Amino acid sequence: MRRILHHAGFLALLILLSACSVPVSRMAMQEKTAIDTETGITWMKNANLANKPLPWRADDNVYAFIQNLNKSTFAGYADWRVPTRDEMNDLLKYAKKVGKYKVEKVETWPYLALRNLGYEDVKDYGYWTSTRESNSEMYIADFATGKVTVKPEDKLYYLWPVRGGR
Repeated sequence: MRRILHHAGFLALLILLSACSVPVSRMAMQEKTAIDTETGITWMKNANLANKPLPWRADDNVYAFIQNLNKSTFAGYADWRVPTRDEMNDLLKYAKKVGKYKVEKVETWPYLALRNLGYEDVKDYGYWTSTRESNSEMYIADFATGKVTVKPEDKLYYLWPVRGGR
């Protein structure tokens, strides 16, 4: 009987601990990068490494920045690229989930949820994706609203380079 009570107490403790446990982040934070263990994508830890929004075309554009990153082998890699619409959308969905997103509560917005996970300088503004809608429009990921929408490519947005993926 003692043995049964001991096992029952142990089982109750396990149930209680699992109910109270914090979900493990799928993001493996490193010094300069974060690896999404679910998708295999490596994100830069700093979401604003350029320190400013960039144009898609013209001087000092998105691709010039990516080219310089790859030449310098940032974080030891030379295959950085602009994320796709689907990759950004997946990150936004994850941020909304971990931040318990509610549009009326600013403290739950995706950019803050990602900052709380350890990402640096995530802006409450639009980020470029590599996915085009038309000759003059691109999909832009908004980390305030948590939506990916079509915007004109002649505007300035932030760049959050990635590498890898499955």
